[in-house]
Amino acid sequence: MNTRAGSLIFATAFANSLLGSAALSNGLGLWDWTAVALLFAIGGLIVFMLWAYHQYAFRFDPEELLHQYVDGDGPRTMSAMHRALALRIKADMACNWRIIQRLRVALQIALLFLLDILAWLLAIAGV
Repeated sequence: MNTRAGSLIFATAFANSLLGSAALSNGLGLWDWTAVALLFAIGGLIVFMLWAYHQYAFRFDPEELLHQYVDGDGPRTMSAMHRALALRIKADMACNWRIIQRLRVALQIALLFLLDILAWLLAIAGV
């Protein structure tokens, strides 16, 4: 997801630097303001996508594993340990999926906001 956000930063910066300078040479009009607003919206969504998430759940604490499966009331069988770990991995996947879905939606909205390129073009055309 970070790679895609980086690609979005590049595309946004490249297109807006080329088109924005040409469009703003005529002054500020409706399409110019629209493009600038979309540019700021894209920037906000990129910050949201790149913000560090500490809520991912995918780590196993070795001390906890030893306490739960080896040092506990009685050692568990390997099949019981595998079953418990598989269920934990499944729960972690479900937890992480919600975070990934939010990031994916933010990326899709940011890609839609790349319509600021069209706004710049309309500003250049003087429509």
